[in-house]
Amino acid sequence: MWYDLFMGLGAIGLMLLGIDWMTRGLKTAAGPSFMQLLQRWTGTPMQGIFIGSVSTLAVQSSTAITVATIGFANANILSLSAAAFVIYGSNLGSSLSAWLVAVVGGSIKLDELALPILGIAVMLKLLSKQSRKQGIGEALTGFALLFLGLGYLKTTFDSAFVNVDFAYLTSLGVWGIVLSMLAGVLLTVVMQASLAVIALVVTAVSTGAVPLEIGAAVVIGSNVGTTSTALLATLAATATAKRVASLHVLFNVLTAIVALLMLKPLLWGIQELAQLIFNDTQPQFILALFHTAFNALGVVLMYPLTPPLIRWLETKFKAPTPMGSFNLDQSSLAIPSLAIKAMSLEGMRAGQLIARLALMMGQQAKLDSQLLEDNRQILQNLHHYIAQLAQQGMSAQEAELLNQLVQNQLRLSMALQLLPSLARHLDHDQAAFELELPYWQAVSDSPLPPDRASLRNAYRQFVRERQQKKQMIFEEVLHERKGHESGGDDLLKLAETRRFNQQLTKALLAFDKLQASFDKHNTAADDTTTEETEETSEAA
Repeated sequence: MWYDLFMGLGAIGLMLLGIDWMTRGLKTAAGPSFMQLLQRWTGTPMQGIFIGSVSTLAVQSSTAITVATIGFANANILSLSAAAFVIYGSNLGSSLSAWLVAVVGGSIKLDELALPILGIAVMLKLLSKQSRKQGIGEALTGFALLFLGLGYLKTTFDSAFVNVDFAYLTSLGVWGIVLSMLAGVLLTVVMQASLAVIALVVTAVSTGAVPLEIGAAVVIGSNVGTTSTALLATLAATATAKRVASLHVLFNVLTAIVALLMLKPLLWGIQELAQLIFNDTQPQFILALFHTAFNALGVVLMYPLTPPLIRWLETKFKAPTPMGSFNLDQSSLAIPSLAIKAMSLEGMRAGQLIARLALMMGQQAKLDSQLLEDNRQILQNLHHYIAQLAQQGMSAQEAELLNQLVQNQLRLSMALQLLPSLARHLDHDQAAFELELPYWQAVSDSPLPPDRASLRNAYRQFVRERQQKKQMIFEEVLHERKGHESGGDDLLKLAETRRFNQQLTKALLAFDKLQASFDKHNTAADDTTTEETEETSEAA
């Protein structure tokens, strides 16, 4: 008995390890293309549901898709409405995972299937130099471990629980169903993998160890338990993340309530349907069909309720302050390419705030020390987030993009450090930055992401005017209308503002280029943007 129990624990461990490897490998193999898919094909509710289902089937983790979707909404890649329907689809996709367990576990000797898959996976992982193929190898390793775990788990149920009377729970009536549902919630919260819980229940039902009705209640609880990860991911998150997580919780709780109220009629109807269409009433197939049916019912119920819920949620949760870190939280770290895109947007926001601080300095003839410290804190937050991102597993392409992020974050830091030096020129001339004010105004007012052509044109106009000002200083000193010392101070100011504007502009354009690199239709974007800016500046 005890030996079988420990074997069962080991089988669950193999399943959890397999699910983790499978999810990480598939995310690595998908790379930025997964984000492009979500961004392009979620324009309508039905597209969002479809993409959410397919993504969950591909990654085999509704939790990973949910957390990633929260990050997408944070990064303004998805609207709140699109994110909601992706999450609904993710729940539907997780129910389809039960079919994998029911079909494969019911008709195939899993240990015989797992070992050949493991052999192929190890060859891909160890011998391939491409990150995508290595990701596929890691994912296949996860599948093999999952199948091995399922095989051992089935053997354990056949022997360890043969004398355990789970049918006693059905005699408790409603309380037995509620206790079973709470067990499903607890198991999912502890394991942090609904697929593992579903596999556990489907296997138990298929061996006859657990009655179908009790298994169905545990599956309902597992659906509710998946919300725990999303809630944890939003504890210190933005208002947008909390709204998306709230929709996730509302969907799962509403679906669970309806499924519990209709448990017996649903199971009876599904059994009749299975007998009519498939001529098969094996309990594992009935349970898989039940899981799909009540999630589909939840989608139907939430479809018309989502627009008013979104309007209500938009009035809830405190919006981020203008000086805060806008869209960065732990949810965006789920997929490195998503985090990089979110970081590039935050980099542009931070650059715009630095431009506004410079504009206020020029207009008010003084540098606001509190706003300067706030901007320093924002850059410190960005640096901390980059450090967290660097610890995540990523492809070579994503690592290169991360290096670019670091370079441009340092450019922003350099620009901010120059502001106190620029402010000293105001002690001698309160109109010291009349030449720069129009450019700083243009940067401050530009949309995000900025119009690259407009920003380059504004910068080139500033460079031309600066060159004219420089020439004017030479002539004034030459004709003794300005002293050498005064002329030197003016040239120093021009050199410092040139350096400030150059670093700021290069960072903004490079961050925008990073944003565009994630869209295939922008891959032919102007690759010389940053270089042109630098060459123009150097020529001046």
